[in-house]
Amino acid sequence: MFVYRIENTTTIDSFVASEWRMVKYLVSIKYSTTKFYATELTVLIDGTNVNVSQYGVIDNDGDIGTVSVSKSGSNVILEVTPNPAITPVTVRFARMGLKA
Repeated sequence: MFVYRIENTTTIDSFVASEWRMVKYLVSIKYSTTKFYATELTVLIDGTNVNVSQYGVIDNDGDIGTVSVSKSGSNVILEVTPNPAITPVTVRFARMGLKA
C-alpha cells in the first residue's frame, strides 16, 4: 500500500484490535528523490494494551518524520507525522499479522 503527498499527521492503516494478536509493519517514507527513511514495527495486542517494538530504523538524511502506533477505541492505528519543513512525503507500508 502507499499514501501519497502527506503533509500532516495521517493515519495510514488501522484494524480492529480484537481480531489480531500480533502485527508486523514495514514502513518507508520518501521525500522527493533525496531523503529516505525505513523502519520495522512489531505490535502485540493483549486485549487491553498495544505494545510496540520499533527497530531497524534507518535513514539517509536526518529527520524526515516519525511513525507511531496507538489504540483508539477498539482500533489500532498506524500514523505517520512528516517533518513539516520537508513536506509532502510519500509513505509505503506492508502489514503482516497473526489472528487473535
